Formats: sequence, C-alpha cells, structure tokens
Amino acid sequence: MFNIKDRSITVFAPASVANVGPGFDILGFAINGLGDTITLTHRDDEQYVIESVGADLPLEPANNVATVALRSFCDHVGHSGGFDIRIEKNFEPGSGLGSSASSAAGAVYAANELLQAGLSKEALVTFALDGEEVASKNRHADNIAPCMLGGFVGVTSCDPFKAFSVPYPNDLKVLVIFPDVVIKTAEARQILPQTIDLGTGINQAANMAGLVTGLIRNDYALISDSLQDEFAEPFRKKLIPLYDEVKAKALAKGSMGISISGSGPAMFSFFRASTDTSELQQELKALYKQANIGVVFHESGINHKGAELLNDKL
Repeated sequence: MFNIKDRSITVFAPASVANVGPGFDILGFAINGLGDTITLTHRDDEQYVIESVGADLPLEPANNVATVALRSFCDHVGHSGGFDIRIEKNFEPGSGLGSSASSAAGAVYAANELLQAGLSKEALVTFALDGEEVASKNRHADNIAPCMLGGFVGVTSCDPFKAFSVPYPNDLKVLVIFPDVVIKTAEARQILPQTIDLGTGINQAANMAGLVTGLIRNDYALISDSLQDEFAEPFRKKLIPLYDEVKAKALAKGSMGISISGSGPAMFSFFRASTDTSELQQELKALYKQANIGVVFHESGINHKGAELLNDKL
C-alpha cells in the first residue's frame, strides 16, 4: 500500500510556549534552537522500539507519547509495520516548553513523510494529540499546533482540530528563563480552579483579544498591556521559585511582558530583537544562585517552520 522510498528519516520538532499569558489552552508559539530530533526507521516486523537520548523517557510503547501518537497515525492510514524510533532531546521533560508535544508531533510528521501518506500538517495534529494526552491527561493543542505548524497558533477546537495562525512582528524575540525545578503538566492542572468568576473571565477574554490584536498590528504597547494572565498565573506561580522577583527584574529591563510558559517552571519574556538581555540574565543568575537553584536561558526568535525534515537515509 505504501511506497516507502527510504528506510529511515530524520525530522526536527521545535519546543513551544503555550498559554502565552491570557491564552490558556488556546494560544502557543514555536521557538528556535530547542526541540526533538527524531529518527524513524522502518522495521521488517511490527514492533515499536524506542531509543531515548538526552532524557529518560518511557521505553514501553504504550506509555511513550511518541509511539502512542505514531500508533494512532498508523492505524488511521492502515500501516501495520513496526519502527525503530530514536528521540534526541536537548531540553528536559517537565520544562514547560512542550516536551511531550515535540515528541508526539515529530513522530507523526516523520511517519507521514516516511510512508509518503500525503496528509497535511493540520491533519497530523489530531494523531499527535493522542500522544500528548498520555503526558498531560488532557487534550490541548496549544503546544502541539505551533510545534507542528510553526509561528503563533490559536486553537479553537481539538476534536475536530480547528485553529488559526496569528501574524506577529518580525523583530519579536523571546527570552526563556528556566529554573532547575520540575513541574508535571498533569499536576499543574490539578491546582487550577474549575470555575472562575465573571469579572475574571471578562478580563481574561479582553487580554486575549488585545494580545492577538497587538501581535497582528505590531503594536508593542498593546502586547505589553495585554500579556496578563488572571486565570493560571496566580496559582501556578507558587510552584516557580522567585517568580515575582524575576518578573519585576524583566520588566525593569525593558521586557514587554513576562508569563509562565505552559505549566512552568520555564518563563518567557518578550523583547524587541535589538534589546540586549545579557545584563538581565546575569541579574537573574545571581538571584537564583542566592537560592541555590540553577537557571538556564534561551533567547530565540519565533520559529515559523514548525516540524521539518532534516534528512532521509537509504
């Protein structure tokens, strides 16, 4: 049924920032320089064999987000063959940067390319969501969608998947601040309230509308005014050491706004591309050193490609 041209293929699936302030479970964007490199190799049997590099991941296919997503895709297209899947990570699971989304999206994108199944990236999101659900115990596409599609993506529905791309300023960059603590997505969701009051809902909706409009119009003042989260941040910031201090220092150094990346502990801060963040990074490093907590930084533009083919091997 499938014309498998090559036996092996390698793809890259970028890390991503989800929620983006007021866009809880709705808005996300992909970043450059961090993500999963996935090599998918066709086997002559029906087994899925996982190799993990750079992080300890579940090696049982039923418990690994990449192979759950891969199985969902293969069941849909009618492929019963097995694969070796090598997952190389350069950022840790539990970071708040969409680790599980990178693995799930990368796996189905690789399979679609290897099998030449011809599905669009938009169609692949649904299968990646099946994998993401294993990690987060919830179906949310604000990491999966930008990881797969690139850029800023707003998600209006997961089943069926519906989304819209959001134009953004070319000179927008993000500084990711990642203290050395681990927060599991499922646990971070459990501390959130199941209901919100009317005033909070109105403010959150207004901020989301303002943020999207600011991105489209290159209106940095509006982006800054709107990057406010009244839903998740008040609860989740308690899980992130020195969050309020970090936020105050970033804003004092010219940040347009700062918020939690996904469920944390990573934080993201928007800047103009010309802004030098080195002094801020040194201040934050000293702040966390006093608390005996390690911290790393990643400065990046917005990744507009999403999942991409690196090479394929005969």
